[in-house]
Amino acid sequence: MTRDSAAHYQKVTALWREFMGDHFHFGYFRTGEESLSQAALDMVEELLRLCELDANHRVLDVGCGIGGAAFYIHERYGCAVDGISNSEVGVRIAEGSSRERGCDAVRFKVADALRNGFPDETFDLVWIMEASHPIEDKAALSRECFRVLKKGGRLAMCDLVQLRTLPFREGLRNMVVNLRDFLFAPKVWGPAHISTLGKLCDILVDTGFTDLRVVNVTDKVTPTLKHWRENALRFLERAGEKASRRYAADFARACTSLEKAFRDGVMGYGMISALK
Repeated sequence: MTRDSAAHYQKVTALWREFMGDHFHFGYFRTGEESLSQAALDMVEELLRLCELDANHRVLDVGCGIGGAAFYIHERYGCAVDGISNSEVGVRIAEGSSRERGCDAVRFKVADALRNGFPDETFDLVWIMEASHPIEDKAALSRECFRVLKKGGRLAMCDLVQLRTLPFREGLRNMVVNLRDFLFAPKVWGPAHISTLGKLCDILVDTGFTDLRVVNVTDKVTPTLKHWRENALRFLERAGEKASRRYAADFARACTSLEKAFRDGVMGYGMISALK
């Protein structure tokens, strides 16, 4: 991940816990009536459905946030999990949680997703939950995941994706109309290099992955943005610090903008699983 994304996550971790809870990723809403926390766990479960895990396996969680998914996977299967992130703040929080739980099988460290430092063929599963979009060089990410996977191991990832490419004139007009949103989106979400599902699949196949399983779950994750926006607005009512209030207001607006992009079919959310 880039230095820009590392700096961004250092700044927003505390606020994201207010808006998102302990899982820094979208939720999966089967009925639309679930709580945000339940939907976040259901998202982990949905991605796990594309994998095959047991207690003897070892998992690498790339972009582990503050450890929410890593702890859940360990508790669900009993397997060992190594989480990496470029955010020192996030890793520090995750390590603290690991100590509190007395969980030696779940470990965290600050590391680069493109040069993670683990030996070849170490892991049975590489898990990337919304950590691919900050990375511009998707091919390098794919190669590094392939390198550390054992033969027969799986890559499982989910993230924002581009569903439709706008023609030049329409894209330019859209950018002008939504100029403010374009300008503050990186401030809210951090750097983003979003690809189509097709392009991501092409990169994985070029790397050597096979047996790709691809699912578009845009409609199931969209309610997440409503929950995040409402949490940010509630925080805004009680926040005292000016900078925090400004970020909460921008975050709420960014949720509305992304919601519109989902409705318009320009942006969406996908899951991919691939075999080494």
